[in-house]
Amino acid sequence: MAALLFEKKDHVAWLTLNRPEAKNTLNAEIFVDLSEAWQEIKDDDHIRVAVLTASGDIDFCCGGDLSSVIPIWMGTKKPENEIEKKLLADPQIVDKTLLKHTPFDKPIVAAVNGRALGGGCEILQATDVRIAAEHATFGLPEPKLGLIPGGGSTVRLARQLPWAHAMKILLCGEPINAQQALEFGLISEICPADQLQQRAEQTAAQIAALAPLATQAIKRTALASHTMNWEDAFHYEMEQSALTTLSHDAREGNKAFKEKRQPNFKGK
Repeated sequence: MAALLFEKKDHVAWLTLNRPEAKNTLNAEIFVDLSEAWQEIKDDDHIRVAVLTASGDIDFCCGGDLSSVIPIWMGTKKPENEIEKKLLADPQIVDKTLLKHTPFDKPIVAAVNGRALGGGCEILQATDVRIAAEHATFGLPEPKLGLIPGGGSTVRLARQLPWAHAMKILLCGEPINAQQALEFGLISEICPADQLQQRAEQTAAQIAALAPLATQAIKRTALASHTMNWEDAFHYEMEQSALTTLSHDAREGNKAFKEKRQPNFKGK
């Protein structure tokens, strides 16, 4: 069975970490396949939104499978197959997998089915709408091992959450539960575990039904303007607004509103 399940349904791409027996940790196969899947989603104009989730009902992702990937990176183990050769050949594979490499404009919905620890919590921060099962937990235990969470958390978390909440997660090394994560602003909503898949499908479908040029411009502007000064940020927003206003989808949306019907967006 593949370590990453990748399926396209209508305008939605589903990515499922599929190593429940290994806490859905990121091994060589997931690093390579997920990095390639992100690029494929980015290049496929038919796909408007992605959903990231995991198999099982205990773990979303408990970080990297250090026993399998660290020896390859350290040179103490030679690559044994094509996947491991790809892992070693690409020095930016971790950044690509955790979406640190280049901005990713398409919206990503996370359906967190269990523990999101270490790298699992870090990849979560690269998503946009985050739905968690009631029993999910979140944490960055790296300081307990003498490490820092270098998969993006020291940069992303304090920009996404209030400073005190971000630093508590970063510095204390202890997991927080789903209710705390909701109160901190780390996740968007909580639902019963047996409704998680349905809520993710509903949210993805809701986004996919909107004008894709608009949703991508919204995300692109939010990401790009986050560290700009006030004047530059508003200027960038105006540029993105002008581009979408001139699009076919903007004309279709206005026409559909006047005709009291659902718009047929083309992404043009």
